[in-house]
Order: sequence, then structure tokens, then C-alpha cells
Amino acid sequence: MRSTYRLLAAHRPLWDRTLRHPFLRMLERPPSEEAFRRWLGYEAYWFEGALTSFGCLLSEVPKRHRYVLAQALMLLTEELDWLEVNALPVPREGEVRAWAGRLHDYLAQGGDRLMVAVWLATRLQYDALRALAPEDELPRSYLERRTSPVVEAFLYDFEEMAEPAIDKLGVGGASRVLVEVVDAQSALWDLGLALAQGKE
Repeated sequence: MRSTYRLLAAHRPLWDRTLRHPFLRMLERPPSEEAFRRWLGYEAYWFEGALTSFGCLLSEVPKRHRYVLAQALMLLTEELDWLEVNALPVPREGEVRAWAGRLHDYLAQGGDRLMVAVWLATRLQYDALRALAPEDELPRSYLERRTSPVVEAFLYDFEEMAEPAIDKLGVGGASRVLVEVVDAQSALWDLGLALAQGKE
């Protein structure tokens, strides 16, 4: 069994519980377009951090993987362009700063931890969003972009890159990264739910 499969299987209850986060149900019927656009503002910060991290990884990965990272940089840039048009400007909340700081820490600790973290975060978002069916146009466009065949193909390629990184980290190291990624994503979704409920 592949290391990526073993890692997810070992944490399946936590993974599945995270996929039932109430924010995801809210995405199907946001209480207002403004609340959704403000959430997109926080998403933009996440993508900015990922863009920086992917750029730093380019020099660390084997040459055969650089095309995948270059594709990731293109996808991230396209998403940031879309978010610039559709998101409302928002302050950097603590959850956003914490996630950006964690990406920086992973990078400082070596490319393997960052590789696994970004693959897990992308896979978690993909798994969470692909089952949703929003009614409004903007959330529907958002989900279609994040679960498109292009993103699915990228995830497959990125999983190939994460495989040796998981092996290097070992079961314990990769498991710690998974739990940290799930906690960080849950905190961001908590923030999105608070925005939707008019709490900040």
C-alpha cells in the first residue's frame, strides 16, 4: 500500500469528522453574498502563503517534479486573480497568521514537511468541496474551480511527490503534520462559520 494511502487510512476517523465541519454545509447556502466574499478574502491570504511556499520548494525538489510545482504556481496565480475580483478585503485574523506561520516553520524545517503539508491541505479541501452542491452562482463557481479536472490531475501528480516525503518523515512525523493541517483548516473553517453567523 502506498504511503499516502496508509497515512490517510490511519487517520480516517479524524479526516472524515473534519469533512463534516458545519462550515461546509453553510457553503451550499451562504446567508449573504457579502459574508461569502469576506470569507474569500481570508482564502486569498491562504493562497498567498501557498504561492510563496511552492516557489521556495522549486529549488529543493528533483528536476522531474519541477513541472508539477510550476503547474501549481500557475493554478495558484489564477486563483489569486479570481479572488482579487471576487473577494472583499479583510484583516489578517489570528487563524490566518497561524497558518502562514506554520507554512514558514515547515519550510524552515525542510521541504519534506512542507510538501506533505501542502498536499494534505489541498487534498482535504478537495475532498470537502467535491460533494457539495451550492445553489448560488458565486459559491458554485468557487467549488467548480476548486474541484475541476485540472485540480484533480494536479492532486494525483502532487501525491506522487508527497510519497517519498512521507517515507522520509516516517509514520510519526507525517502523522503530526496531518493533525496540524487538519487543526489549521478547521480553525479557518471556524472563522468562516463565524463570519456567516455575524460573529467576529
